[in-house]
Amino acid sequence: QITPEGHATDLFTEWACEYVKERSSRSEPFFLYLAYNAPHGPVQPPQEWLEKVKTRQPGINETRAKLVALIEHMDSGIGRLMRTLEEQQLSKNTLVIFSSDNGGLLPEGANNGTWRSGKTHMYEGGLRVPAFARWPKRITPGTSTKHVAVSMDIFSTCCAAAGVSAGSDVDGVSFLPTLTGEPQPAPARNLYFTRREGGPYLGKTIEALIAGEWKLVA
Repeated sequence: QITPEGHATDLFTEWACEYVKERSSRSEPFFLYLAYNAPHGPVQPPQEWLEKVKTRQPGINETRAKLVALIEHMDSGIGRLMRTLEEQQLSKNTLVIFSSDNGGLLPEGANNGTWRSGKTHMYEGGLRVPAFARWPKRITPGTSTKHVAVSMDIFSTCCAAAGVSAGSDVDGVSFLPTLTGEPQPAPARNLYFTRREGGPYLGKTIEALIAGEWKLVA
């Protein structure tokens, strides 16, 4: 058990930067899994970040302002980590992948754009997530794709980038070819999502199945 003082986002960022600095003196490859808990509830951004949002957008809803501030605070931490990679001369040979694990929670002020609903639901607003990858000289800046991937594919992708096998018992499918601009057909698989909860769900499940261009929500 540890009891460090400070905002969790700042602490995670500091620890991640320290790790990168420590690894920069070694010749072996490294792996860093940085799992911010922001912007998960409780939505508690630092006061100075909340004031920045309110100053920029007078009259913004308080709930929305807090969420925006928490996200921008996290984004600043990611920027600090990216600068550390640059300073340690590691950025050119480091694959960086960022992704959320679910869509935004609407009651906390999230905005999922044109997608229906949000976190806790199986509609696209709950399942589609922002994601990006950066790998200088391997990934063309500013490119995008309609290739469909899921979180479990990230492990296989990292293994492929490192030149090692993810193993035959891993369900994830590498999307490295898509990142590097090579043709990649969609994996021959159906995607199944389920949520089992107590509380208001009374032990019931909500589920979705994606098969090609079709999606079933139950």
